[in-house]
Amino acid sequence: MRRWGSSTALAAAVATLGACGGHHAAAPPTTTTELAPPAPTTTTSTTLSRPAPPAPLTGLSQPNPTQLDKPAVVVKIDNVDAARPQTGLNQADVVYEELVEGGLTRLAAVFQSQYPSVVGPVRSGRLTDEGIADDLNHPVFAYSGTNAVFLPILQSQPLTGLNDDNAPNEFYRVDYAAAPHNLYSDVADLGAASTTHTPPLPLFHFVASGGTFTGGGIVPVSHVRISFPEAAITWDWSATLREWLRGQNGTVDVDRSGAQLTATNVIVEFIPYTTSLMATGEGGPPAPIPFGNMVGSGTAWVLSNGHVVKVSWSRPNLTSVTSYKGAAGANIAIDPGRTWVELVPVGTGLELMP
Repeated sequence: MRRWGSSTALAAAVATLGACGGHHAAAPPTTTTELAPPAPTTTTSTTLSRPAPPAPLTGLSQPNPTQLDKPAVVVKIDNVDAARPQTGLNQADVVYEELVEGGLTRLAAVFQSQYPSVVGPVRSGRLTDEGIADDLNHPVFAYSGTNAVFLPILQSQPLTGLNDDNAPNEFYRVDYAAAPHNLYSDVADLGAASTTHTPPLPLFHFVASGGTFTGGGIVPVSHVRISFPEAAITWDWSATLREWLRGQNGTVDVDRSGAQLTATNVIVEFIPYTTSLMATGEGGPPAPIPFGNMVGSGTAWVLSNGHVVKVSWSRPNLTSVTSYKGAAGANIAIDPGRTWVELVPVGTGLELMP
């Protein structure tokens, strides 16, 4: 439709039409068309999802942001045959295995990225535990008593100590095992009892997303055997599961659900043990109690992604984090995931198979 610009032009057009005919024709009606204003521009914005921040002790994405601010909870776990299978170890971020009296071992399970509702059996603390707990930024330390010499030392550490004497409501007995191998707890309840509610700092360096455990001196390995005086521990690499599978005393080591205990990484750290003059009578004759010194320096083997590398460990004091460095002096980065640390006496043999 053509639109005229003024009334003068419209009158001239009518006059021209009249001059061309023999009589005057009626002018057509005037139609005005209003153009609609342009539609508003619609902008569609796309927000790119960001990966969840990593949990400090595993390096894995933490989908629950409130859990990032939770304190670490260390639970002493019994590890003699009468106490196995245990509950909660496959949910721990880090597990330490330490030498105790009689050549046996005991476990210290560290929880932060998740708090399982059942964990145990809980057993007594040892002097080695100060080295396990003190670098976790004031954690909760749950245990079932200790002797009169160790107790004031543990109580003086930067931690919230909970046991079945000072916090009896946090622990309970089960009927499928005999005492003292039947004391259990809820990690969420233990974490809520923290006096500081501060999360830990990372204990390890993790490879970046998309990276792999590689570098100088790193070689393939499929089987590791660690011989404590009265506990034989094995770790076998599963390329299918991409996990290390644990065995103990010649059998598959499983939790109470029947699942085999596994780890993404295993660190075999050789530390000096000295013998305490104190003795214990927990269900047996008195025996010397080993104390593992985790301050100083030494040798360790780091296993990750089906490979192993020999490193040096060092730690200047109890509240500092242990560093693991390769031959070139750089920190070793391991795969994100759960880590077991085997605190093996200096001089113990280690069997590695490719």
